[in-house]
Amino acid sequence: MKFENVAEVGQKIRAYDFQPIEGREDQYIEGVVVEKGWIIHPETGHKLFKGFTISIDADSSEGRFRVGDSGYVPFETTHDFDGRVQKIIVLK
Repeated sequence: MKFENVAEVGQKIRAYDFQPIEGREDQYIEGVVVEKGWIIHPETGHKLFKGFTISIDADSSEGRFRVGDSGYVPFETTHDFDGRVQKIIVLK
């Protein structure tokens, strides 16, 4: 799948909601990958899609309402674009 090999558990990623374009604020979440593989519906147990589960520590939205939550980033979508998921290099 297109972005499956971008990062491994323990690495940080940024995932864009929409393709960045000039004149529009980028919309994304960032966080550390805590799991890779099937995303399971929390109530029914059905497999939804394959992707990253991240612990969100940055959110571009004004309310920053997703920080502290878990986020689910598909490895591939029907509206993919290059750079939709990027590994963030953390300097220590």
